[in-house]
Amino acid sequence: MTRLGKENAAERLAAIIRGESNGMAHYYVALDGADEGEIKALSDALAKKLSAFVIPTDAFLLPSRNLTPERAALPGGLFDYERFTREVARPFLSKKLPEYGVYNERIRGTVERVRVPEREVYLVAGNYALHPEIPDFYDLRVVLRDAPADGAIATYLSAYMIEEFCDVLITDEAPTDDGEETFDGFSLPLSLDGDA
Repeated sequence: MTRLGKENAAERLAAIIRGESNGMAHYYVALDGADEGEIKALSDALAKKLSAFVIPTDAFLLPSRNLTPERAALPGGLFDYERFTREVARPFLSKKLPEYGVYNERIRGTVERVRVPEREVYLVAGNYALHPEIPDFYDLRVVLRDAPADGAIATYLSAYMIEEFCDVLITDEAPTDDGEETFDGFSLPLSLDGDA
């Protein structure tokens, strides 16, 4: 795992992505962590620097009518990983461009359909982006460590060891005495189903 400081994280991460994606038709990046605002700010900055397309995970929250007590008790159970797998992960794995629905709890339905355009870099950004129930199609797994997480997101991050299996950890803490680390490669995939 490579550790980067938050200051200049977008520039450093963009350089890593440019270097690693060189020559690839598509490159898939997950941005996960506790603070949705920090994740959104980073994904917006990266999208501008890389002309990337962002798929926000908050479009895939599980409808409350489907949230059984058993599902609510699961770490990351609030995330509709079944629909994310069907509408995003499987198409990307099949080398197709996804089309997905954006769920809105207030109206209890899908407010729009998003047709994903052709891009070199795709960013899946938000809580649960690295949920182990989705097939692992990512080329780079990034986690933002902010103030200590609490509640459901803390349980998810801890239960699935999301930080421990990421490729890049962005943190306020100094990575080393000599400054930030250079990118040192990739961690193991998080997929539990083995068919990614």
